[in-house]
Amino acid sequence: MNMNITQFHALTDQLFYQIELYLDKYADEHDIDLDYETNGNVITISFPNNSKIIVNTQEPLFQVWLATQKQGYHFDLINEQWICNRTDQPFEEIFASSVQEQSEQ
Repeated sequence: MNMNITQFHALTDQLFYQIELYLDKYADEHDIDLDYETNGNVITISFPNNSKIIVNTQEPLFQVWLATQKQGYHFDLINEQWICNRTDQPFEEIFASSVQEQSEQ
């Protein structure tokens, strides 16, 4: 999908909203104290064990980046889904497994 900066912002705003909903639900279901802060194009998620996950947008590349305790991922929008450019996995999959892994440490 060829997109302009306005479309990119709309899509990433929607993704950030979905991330916040997921984190609220995950924290409730697992009785865990997750803290997250959105500041512009960055969401910082802090876990009770002091580890962090950071999600941010890269406007010049039209990408979303995910930094976990283990590694970093870059996602491109393909067929209306954020897909990792290294593993071909969707953002939701990698994000969910990363949240679970870091919350269990």
